[in-house]
Amino acid sequence: MNFRRTTTTAPDRPDLMVLPVSPVGAPAPGPPGPAAGFPLLPADSGIHLGSDRAGSPVTLAVLGPRAIRIGVLGESLFGRLLACRLVAAGAAVTAVTRGPSLWTPLRAACGARLTVAEDPGSWPPCPGAAPGSGPGPQALITDLRRPPGRAVGEEPWTTVVHVARRAPARSAHWQRPDAVLVLGAPYADAVTPVLGSDAGRLTASLEQGEIALFRPGGVAALRPDIAPAETALLRPG
Repeated sequence: MNFRRTTTTAPDRPDLMVLPVSPVGAPAPGPPGPAAGFPLLPADSGIHLGSDRAGSPVTLAVLGPRAIRIGVLGESLFGRLLACRLVAAGAAVTAVTRGPSLWTPLRAACGARLTVAEDPGSWPPCPGAAPGSGPGPQALITDLRRPPGRAVGEEPWTTVVHVARRAPARSAHWQRPDAVLVLGAPYADAVTPVLGSDAGRLTASLEQGEIALFRPGGVAALRPDIAPAETALLRPG
């Protein structure tokens, strides 16, 4: 049997080095070309939180080309967990806390990417930028009773997280958060003034070890995944 050698022609694919990068909501600049159907749009990036009741992974969008505000109802330890994962995602994190000693192991592990203070000062220390070789995104995590005002963290690539047992009344940060994490059924009464009675009832139905994530796309009941190495950094001594 004779085999005839054939040649194949490579498919016509767009050059990945010249794909247009388009701002959100705007068309790609310039005349249509072979890559016009493949615009690259800025997108939020998420960190892994845990698994829902079906076993599917649950992520939280924490970094993006816009300002992101997150509320956490529960213990301050969860703020340290978010800080750990934000640093791993490329953010420079400033922690403003009433218990700076609790952050000592995590600060030693994160180095210059984590700053611990008792006052936010003129945050952010520099403009936020996409993750890369520069300063990168800027994140502020605070467990002070009063969260930062609306004017703090309104620039692109900035993230502000407030951790509290109860959201302060008339707080601008909590009026329109991008996401709210509720750390267990005991906080059902705390979430009701923020998100309504349905959120309170759902939170009250959480099983032991579950937390709730509320965001515009819906709600998820999940069990957090925390690695042993993270536990060692989050619990001093």
